[in-house]
Amino acid sequence: MSQPNKTEFVPIAIGVLVLCFLMGLAGRFAFENFPNLVSPLSNEFQWPRGTVASIYSFGAVITGLTGPLVGILFDRLGPRSVYGIGILSAGVGLMLASFATNIWQFYLTISLLVGFSASCCGNVPNAAMASRWFRTQIPLALAIIYSSMGAGTLIGLSLSQIFIENYGWRQAELLLGFCVLSLLVVVFLPWRRIAAGSTELTRPQATDVKKPEIEWTMSKAVRTLPFWGLASVFFFTGNGMFSVVIQAVTYLIEAGFTPIEASVNYGLSGLLIPVGMLGAGYIALKIGLFKTAMISYVITIAAVIFIWLLDRSDHLLPLYGFIICFGLSMGSRGPMIGSISSLLFHGRNFGTIYGGIAVGGGFGMASGSYFSGLIFDLTGSYDAVFTYSIICLVIGAAPFILIKEIRNQSW
Repeated sequence: MSQPNKTEFVPIAIGVLVLCFLMGLAGRFAFENFPNLVSPLSNEFQWPRGTVASIYSFGAVITGLTGPLVGILFDRLGPRSVYGIGILSAGVGLMLASFATNIWQFYLTISLLVGFSASCCGNVPNAAMASRWFRTQIPLALAIIYSSMGAGTLIGLSLSQIFIENYGWRQAELLLGFCVLSLLVVVFLPWRRIAAGSTELTRPQATDVKKPEIEWTMSKAVRTLPFWGLASVFFFTGNGMFSVVIQAVTYLIEAGFTPIEASVNYGLSGLLIPVGMLGAGYIALKIGLFKTAMISYVITIAAVIFIWLLDRSDHLLPLYGFIICFGLSMGSRGPMIGSISSLLFHGRNFGTIYGGIAVGGGFGMASGSYFSGLIFDLTGSYDAVFTYSIICLVIGAAPFILIKEIRNQSW
């Protein structure tokens, strides 16, 4: 008999959640402080907005493209190696960026090294790790892990802006690099037990675990519509979100806020990301992933409308509306996609398969941030940027409705 009321949140599994949360935080901390560099780099090097945004965009491409590689490394070498490489790559990349004087040097340090670290410490290994410890309660588990995105963004933005204000952007990058490298102590944890997963999920005679009907491999997964549907959710949603993310701090400055006020106000949305993700994970267990996903898209579109109205009315209401709505919905689709992916493709090759799906997210981040800068350079206005964002969000929601396998797993 199955035991539907038996919790999977046992002490060791909770410890794994904390570890994954910390790794996710490190990846976001290293990469998501970049919006604070848009103005300093534009001013110092006289680069157009699109050129500066391309550094972040290329980094997002690296994050996405290396997702399958990170998945393979996770399946072959284990989490200890993947997380260790990620922390080392982020720390070295940030420190070397402090000496950069040409655009290619930023591509090498921020885009390549820090972008790769975001993949090594991000959703692919964390989702693969969670799938070894959780099954029926994986939506909530992934919501907890992915909420590290908000914590990392808030800490990274706030701390980097404080460093920039006091020491300049070069010294700030150097200090941030040292902060990340301090996390290398995690390589001394008992990784053999951590990587083994829950005995309840790996025990052959357990009757409450559904064995996969297909031994999924990447070659089999890419021939299915759900694989591409989930990748497209990542891609278009990433476009919609990061076309706003890359512009938010600079937009707030142009709306009348000081640089530190702009960074802190935008960073405040990060405080709500854990609330939104945990809330979405809990609600998904109650009403299903489909309804939860639709609600999250409505909230995100409302956030874009709020920030769009910021320079047209009193600052307080649109600003707080943006902070609340953007924070509550930022990244909330990630745990949903991870949950559906683990249900459709779970097995010993899940890390590799999910890495392939996550490529869509990397390209979405990249194209969203790049086209956002390009659209602004061509139009000189944020109206087209926010319109682009809303259109992408609507398209991103479509696979939840149109693809039967995704829709069935969402209910």
